[in-house]
Amino acid sequence: MIKSFHIIDNTLSLWYTRKVEERTADMHQELKHYVAIVEFLGKALGKQYEIVLHDFTDPAHAVVAIANGFQSGRTVGSPMTNLAMRMMQDDTAAHGHGKNYIVQHEASGKDGKPFTSSTMLIRDKSGSAIGALCVNFNVEVFMELKSFIDSIGLGEDKPANQPGAIHYEGEVLSDAGNSALKSIYHTVMDKYLNVDISSQQKKQEIINEFYAEGAFLLKGSVCFIADKMAMSEPTVYRYLAKAKQQLKA
Repeated sequence: MIKSFHIIDNTLSLWYTRKVEERTADMHQELKHYVAIVEFLGKALGKQYEIVLHDFTDPAHAVVAIANGFQSGRTVGSPMTNLAMRMMQDDTAAHGHGKNYIVQHEASGKDGKPFTSSTMLIRDKSGSAIGALCVNFNVEVFMELKSFIDSIGLGEDKPANQPGAIHYEGEVLSDAGNSALKSIYHTVMDKYLNVDISSQQKKQEIINEFYAEGAFLLKGSVCFIADKMAMSEPTVYRYLAKAKQQLKA
């Protein structure tokens, strides 16, 4: 039995190594030396930390290196998260002068597992964002411990809103290709609850928001949004073309 486990483990290791080599060959040249950093941080910080390297060249398969990926269920070749996409979009809109990093924001992984996440953009020599290095800490055990401490009356009361606090929308860490897309969809559509969106103006407004959030960088996004909004794909493409013109103006 033990021998069988070793065979399986070695097979998975060889498969992962081959997959990393395939993505490494295709990744942006200036990202390659970060692969060793991902492996180092994964071992140095421990298994509660997931370390991820994103290549912005291919958002649908952005993950080019990952350590402790079992935390979110992701592997090499998984898509970019909604937060990384938003940072990339914002940086492009700011002509390379967007935020360099975001630290200690809430994220959720497989089965709603809670994380504290930090993301840093990686830039090339010209200053353009070409990728991102993410550190995701699984806080599930600590939240359970805090809940226990609070339940026996030893917890410390904290104000709900602290002065100067910055809130970031939750990042979705998942291997599912449309998880980030679903998150963007709900983020946008929650603003239009109880609002009549049947007019062309409202539909254009919504598509503009999807575009600004980076939804259309994901594979299958047009089909997904067309289905959700009861529109044909050609109609979505027409609204998308206008969105690109309006937001570039």
